[in-house]
Amino acid sequence: MFTFILRQLFLVKSEFSLVTVLALIMHVGTTFASTPLDATVKQINADLQYLQVEAFDFPASLASELGAIKTTAFVAMPINASTKKLPLLISLHGGGGKNWTVAEQLARSAKVKGLALAEKANRELVLFAPNSSDNWDPVTLNLALDYFLKQHPHVDTKRMYLIGHSMGGTGTLAWALANPERFAAISPSGFRLRSKLEDIDRLLELPIWLMVGAEDGMRPSDVYGFATDLKKAGHKQVGYTAFPGANHPQANAAFFGSVDLVEWLLSHSKK
Repeated sequence: MFTFILRQLFLVKSEFSLVTVLALIMHVGTTFASTPLDATVKQINADLQYLQVEAFDFPASLASELGAIKTTAFVAMPINASTKKLPLLISLHGGGGKNWTVAEQLARSAKVKGLALAEKANRELVLFAPNSSDNWDPVTLNLALDYFLKQHPHVDTKRMYLIGHSMGGTGTLAWALANPERFAAISPSGFRLRSKLEDIDRLLELPIWLMVGAEDGMRPSDVYGFATDLKKAGHKQVGYTAFPGANHPQANAAFFGSVDLVEWLLSHSKK
């Protein structure tokens, strides 16, 4: 590209100074520079101490099957990862991210979502964060995860953990109900249940830590009621935390700031 520009400049009759030529080259270089997502990734990686994040693109052949899932997710890996297989933390975003670009979603994740939590925990794990323009669907999430795992054989599939707040909490619960065998433990937070869930016996062997803001409208009643239903059904590994005085955004911050949650998740492994 630069060679072509120089050739064109010297073909015209007007005379250009060296400064003018260099300025034009810099302008074109900026025009063809990195995308907003590339710039966001670069900035976030400069700020991270323990992880490095990168965009993860699904192929065009799969995109048509992914429904509302966007064709770009993001993945974070430990900077100094060992050669052993690593656990996988899957983080589902809330409804606020439906209309955001992937770059905007990544920037938020670095502040108060899954990337912030994984960085704060500083444990050897892989973070996988898909992005969606609508409610989470277990069918398309399975397709996305299957493709991701094929590209990342170093993931320990006996230690896959699923978390999310708000719409992400609802998605976490829906995916776990559909495929409890995939996960070693889950933590849905800040979700609504407008009716009792059927088939909760499918979750009885899956460790679950439920969280919610204590001042988050009807959600504390919904989440606590669900914890009660699980215990009545015979669930032996269900936890419940209500963040004192927390509304919906404050509960999100508390949830994605909980290193104890990461430690609890990593204490579980499928047999």
